[in-house]
Amino acid sequence: MREGRRGGRILLVTLAAVGFGSCFLPIPRAMRPPEPVEDDSDAVDAAQPDSIARAQREAARQDSIARAQREAARQDSIASARREAARRDSIARAERAAAARRDSILEAQRAAALRDSLEAARRDSLIAAARRDSLASIEVARAAVAAELAELRESGPAYVAVEEPPRLVWDTDAEAALATTLLPVIRAEGLDADIAASIWILVRTDGRVEATAIQVSSGDQAFDAAAVRAARGLLFSPALRDGRATPVWVLRKISLLMR
Repeated sequence: MREGRRGGRILLVTLAAVGFGSCFLPIPRAMRPPEPVEDDSDAVDAAQPDSIARAQREAARQDSIARAQREAARQDSIASARREAARRDSIARAERAAAARRDSILEAQRAAALRDSLEAARRDSLIAAARRDSLASIEVARAAVAAELAELRESGPAYVAVEEPPRLVWDTDAEAALATTLLPVIRAEGLDADIAASIWILVRTDGRVEATAIQVSSGDQAFDAAAVRAARGLLFSPALRDGRATPVWVLRKISLLMR
């Protein structure tokens, strides 16, 4: 009996142990009771506002970026327009400055041309005035010389004090002219070769002979006439008085052998 009870208790303990241990063993999926199905509609409904908010924020961010880009493009366009305006203004200023320089150069050239013209006109006027004065002085001098020459001619031969007396320009032509004038008369009249006549000669300022007058005759009229002709063909360097040429009477002995 005891052994039967003991065996029954052992069986109960074994069964209890097995039952307790089975509580900790995994239950096969097929044997698991069906899990309750959760309703996701509430989660979806809760997630939709977040998604919409995120989309709105993203859209707002994209709009902000687009606005920033548009503003940047507008600022770039404004800056580019300002740079272009500044470039055009700089070009316009440079052109105005170049035009002003050209105008200044042209004005300076016109002023220089005007000064040159005025200076040339002044020089021409001075030259013309000097020429007129010179011509007037020459005419006055000529008139004075002519008057003096006429006075000397009218008054007749006389010595006049001068710084340098007239000098005979003697050359082969003068010698030949003298010989051709006197020699035929000497031969025709049968005169001596050393025959001579003293003749006053009025020498002009150009050295030519203005008038003659016999001072001492040779004693032969034919020779005296030939001597006068020879004297009129002579050439002298003019006499000088106060540094200028002046007409004077000079006494020369005219002969075939004169020098």
